[in-house]
Amino acid sequence: MWDSSAPPGRRRWLTFHLDGEPIMHTAPSPSWPVPVTPDVARSARGHVRTDAARALGPLAAVLLCLVGCSKNPVAVHETVPVDSLILSPASATMLIGGSQTFSVAAYDTAGALIAAPAIVWRSSNRGVFTVQGSGLATGVGEGTALLIASAGSASDTATITVMPAAHGWYIQDSRANGAHLNGVFFQPDGRTGWAVGEGGRILMTTDAGVNWNPSISQTSFTLNAVWFTGALEGWVVGAGGTVLRTGDGGDSWSRVSAGASENLMDVVFTHPDSGYAVGASGVVLRTQDGGLSWQRLHPTTWTLRGVAFAGRDGWAVGDAGTILGTHDGGASWFTLAQPVTSLSLHSVRRRSSQVAFAAGVQGVTPRTVAGADSTEWQLGSAGASNQLEGISFPTDVLGFAVGFNGTGAVLRTDDSGVTWQSQVSHASYRLNDVFCVDSLRAWAVGDNGTIIHTVTGGHP
Repeated sequence: MWDSSAPPGRRRWLTFHLDGEPIMHTAPSPSWPVPVTPDVARSARGHVRTDAARALGPLAAVLLCLVGCSKNPVAVHETVPVDSLILSPASATMLIGGSQTFSVAAYDTAGALIAAPAIVWRSSNRGVFTVQGSGLATGVGEGTALLIASAGSASDTATITVMPAAHGWYIQDSRANGAHLNGVFFQPDGRTGWAVGEGGRILMTTDAGVNWNPSISQTSFTLNAVWFTGALEGWVVGAGGTVLRTGDGGDSWSRVSAGASENLMDVVFTHPDSGYAVGASGVVLRTQDGGLSWQRLHPTTWTLRGVAFAGRDGWAVGDAGTILGTHDGGASWFTLAQPVTSLSLHSVRRRSSQVAFAAGVQGVTPRTVAGADSTEWQLGSAGASNQLEGISFPTDVLGFAVGFNGTGAVLRTDDSGVTWQSQVSHASYRLNDVFCVDSLRAWAVGDNGTIIHTVTGGHP
């Protein structure tokens, strides 16, 4: 009913229940009290009482006309609209099979707390967790998804990460049939990822690697690296100048003509339009139109094996300790004036315009430091027995390097590459690449179809 204490002109909600079905409407409060009696909103033999229409005013009369043919009384209730929601906690981590109850506070337009609001709960990915009407979320599979609580047009979200109970690094079944795997990439949700390797092998997972399934690559050339610009568009490069593109999240792949015949070793995109690939004979391929056309550059004759960008600033590394830099989005490149090593560098990752890391043979791990006038490279070492092939840094201080030291080698640093500690990989073969989605979750791929995974940052 109308609240007689409401000031004139204030908008209020009315809920009419017609044969058990709610009909809601909002209108300004009248400037006079409106008494609502059991007889006011009653229909009789298909006719709306005219005294009810006069009492409630023309706006409510319209609604009464709609229910005039009802055989049941029309109950009139006032419902306070929800203006905002606050979900608590805002984030949570749980194990598969574990549960946690979330709560929500609802407020009206005046900022007053609403008692017992009607909340709709939803999971953005039921493969990660499910949620009941009480706000109880239960972990189903590894990954990160959003818990969404809504009431009318108001909503709030919480981030839920679900982990398996495993510790350290453990083997996943790649179904690669022994093919060497050279590159790996995962989406931020930690569920969707790709691994690429010899014989045109492309593997895809949508459940954090519990299942890896082959995709048709349209090539038999060895594939060396993979990068995705978003949920749907991805790029793969490999031998014989191979450049592959997908626009449907990896369901299908097609070859792109990039005007190259060299073996391409790495690829990175800073934007869906801006991408770079590097490879043999110092070739650099650059696109600024989403791969429709590619510019060829040869800033060095040494094979380039890794490339990384932060905005328009990029580094490329390769054989004989080659380190190239660019400040103009790859239009031009300069060679480091004073090389930090003559040993081959196989991987580089750039966290920002000032922070970058590289790794290569005999355990060399150069990193950038702030110099007097500009960023400088400083040589580090993870141990000469470690032949390093790939690195990944989820933060400026935490990173992983993988390679071979008689078995599959995994090393971790917690001080920006100053020192490195070996971890148990459980891999018998060389590891060629590693990818982290955060400080806990990472995947590494290698020879003989090896894929290993951790959800504890490699800690046992």
